[in-house]
Amino acid sequence: MSYGPGWIILGALVGAAGASVAQIVNNWFTKGREHARLKIESFERFRREFTEDQNLRRIDNKKEPLTDEEIDDYIGFFEEVGLYHHRDLVDIDLVDEIMGDSITTAYDDSHIRESIYKIRAAERDNTYFIYFEQLAQELLKRKRERTK
Repeated sequence: MSYGPGWIILGALVGAAGASVAQIVNNWFTKGREHARLKIESFERFRREFTEDQNLRRIDNKKEPLTDEEIDDYIGFFEEVGLYHHRDLVDIDLVDEIMGDSITTAYDDSHIRESIYKIRAAERDNTYFIYFEQLAQELLKRKRERTK
């Protein structure tokens, strides 16, 4: 059986379209894997800093109220984690598992909240430490859902 030029062209077009779709799908899956790897690597960097930075460890274990400088260091670290979460650049499940209690405890601390409000008033910027707050609220929501 012989096919005319129209059928050959149609076959070539269908083949090319199939190859293009396969490439797009492959790129989509590759991008997803790379994004997941980036989120885990970002978390690992934060985990390493949180567990190895002596100042953060000391602050995290401190029982008496934190100084303004300690609050700035501690909440500033969580602010950066929160920014990565906001941009979907860190694995939130791992953050919750490893740092969640520290973040939510800091968020619930009235002395820390008061300090944040004072900073916002002094800077006239209500977004100061906003990513920390959003992260803490998300972690508290997840905790409530887990414990239902």
